[in-house]
Amino acid sequence: MATRERKQEIVSELKDFFANGKVAIVTDLTGLTVHEITQFRRKLDKVDAKCRISKNTLIKIATEGGDFGAVRELAVGPTAIVIGYDDPAAPAKTTVDYLKQIKKGAIRGGVLEGKALTTDDVKGLAELPSKEQLLSSIMGGLDSGARGIAGILEAVIRDIAVLAEEVAKKNAAA
Repeated sequence: MATRERKQEIVSELKDFFANGKVAIVTDLTGLTVHEITQFRRKLDKVDAKCRISKNTLIKIATEGGDFGAVRELAVGPTAIVIGYDDPAAPAKTTVDYLKQIKKGAIRGGVLEGKALTTDDVKGLAELPSKEQLLSSIMGGLDSGARGIAGILEAVIRDIAVLAEEVAKKNAAA
């Protein structure tokens, strides 16, 4: 059994774990082997996310009064917390896809910007495009808009040139 000092260290580590997080996903990884959990953590590392397994009482103490306070209601039974530090959709997608792939574990819910998410909300978040995909589609939209404006201006200039040429021909004939 952990000593009081060790538990305080763990709570401090958990507070640091939650400190800069954008999204928290609460999962039950019951039935996963050590190898599967290690693979899961490696996949999360690629999307700037971390997974932590801890006692529920320590998780509840660490999230008390913070943005992730709603985790307290979800921390029941075997609990693993996934924290995303950059794009909120990426850790959700990684978690949902991995648990679906190995057919083990379950998502209990999550917290995004201080608001509780249901299991369906987390799955919906996983279906959103990534930050990079959204930025590229915005840039594509801006680029196509600029091309459209350039095309319109070119057509106006061409029409003025044709009109001037017609006027010049008419004046030359007269």
